Amino acid sequence: MRQHTLQQLLSVRTGEPFALRNLRLPQGTVTTTSLPQVGDGLLGADMVIADGRIDWLGPPASRDDLPNGFDRAMAMAWPAPVDCHTHLDKALVWQRSPNVDGTFDGASSSASRDSAVYHSTDDIRQRADFALSTAFAHGTTAIRSHVDSGRSSFGRAFATLCELADEWRDRITLQVCPFVGMDEDLEWIREVAGRACHDHSGILSVFVPANPELDRALDDIIAIAGRYGLQLDFHADEILDPASRGLDAIARAVLRNGFDRPVLVGHCCALSVQPPQTLERTLERVARAGIGVVSLPLCNAYLMDRRAGETPRYRGCAPVHEMRKHGVPVAIASDNVRDAFYAYGDLDVPELFRDAVRMMQLDHPLGDWAVAVTTTAADLMGLSGRGMLDPGAPADLILFTARNWNEFVSRPLSDRIVLRDGYLIDTTPPDYRYLDDMEGMRI
Repeated sequence: MRQHTLQQLLSVRTGEPFALRNLRLPQGTVTTTSLPQVGDGLLGADMVIADGRIDWLGPPASRDDLPNGFDRAMAMAWPAPVDCHTHLDKALVWQRSPNVDGTFDGASSSASRDSAVYHSTDDIRQRADFALSTAFAHGTTAIRSHVDSGRSSFGRAFATLCELADEWRDRITLQVCPFVGMDEDLEWIREVAGRACHDHSGILSVFVPANPELDRALDDIIAIAGRYGLQLDFHADEILDPASRGLDAIARAVLRNGFDRPVLVGHCCALSVQPPQTLERTLERVARAGIGVVSLPLCNAYLMDRRAGETPRYRGCAPVHEMRKHGVPVAIASDNVRDAFYAYGDLDVPELFRDAVRMMQLDHPLGDWAVAVTTTAADLMGLSGRGMLDPGAPADLILFTARNWNEFVSRPLSDRIVLRDGYLIDTTPPDYRYLDDMEGMRI
């Protein structure tokens, strides 16, 4: 089926409208109410693409005048996904700086060493450009990357990612988030916040330590963000200690200070081991504060509850079902890729979603969970309208052969077709050998 569709799409003349008939679209990625439910979390649709945009969307077989109609035989189509939490400045260094014991402390030590020894401008550029090329081939349309290379290389990393954001702006929207530890000195935090006042940023990223005395430090962070007009993106509760209450402290601080700019919090692993009453109180506050949460299941499952020679008992995944029940917007993202914090991955959001469905039991029914890597992820990045398949939206699509969620999750997704502005792109990711000439790399 893939080859037949490719041949059909290649036969379309430049600028000529064409139709994709008999599609299955993920629930939540369209606003029209006219499309029929055709199974768990899927809507039936025909679509017309013209001038690089979705020109028309309607129920299957509701029009008999569609141009160049290609029958997709109930196969699934996604809007281009969004990856709202990554670390491109640290990515793709596993071959030279592995995490020898797979623990969080081991990751921190290895990442600090790699940053201090290797992070030249050319090194950061080569890896980040490779990562963007990979994500683009897999179909991603927007990425948020934190910049936490350490003070010695922060300036190079931030400037390089902003340059790449310019170079990639017609293919991927890249948001660049300067990263600080909340326990660092305020002078440095203010300096980083000043750097964040950039066209490709506008967001201050903050690591929240497992420390019960957080209120004053959070008030300082919120004051700095308010002064510079920044959004906030926290890393919190990345630990399996029920006493860690970072998310709750952030929610209380947002409410206490009346902070009205977007706030996103990543990880939230500790909430998975807290008593139900504690979790309930925290999520009520998070909902009132208007905070979004991004879960990073692959990285956290890799690091959490790791003990040599023992099987892990806990996944370390944020309690996303409970969050959504409280009205908290939830996204899922890649986080680290082939570095000390996560040894694997390829910035492949549909593949990430498949793993999340299995790990986090997002199924039976799956419903509208696909919005966690499309519509909701885009909204949490402030990219309203991205990750949607509405008329007028860019024709940025991924076409799969899977006809339902069971087929989608059961097989690899290497047969996808990616359209940008209605045109086919090459879905071949860059060869790993492109990175072989980097300093310190070993095969």
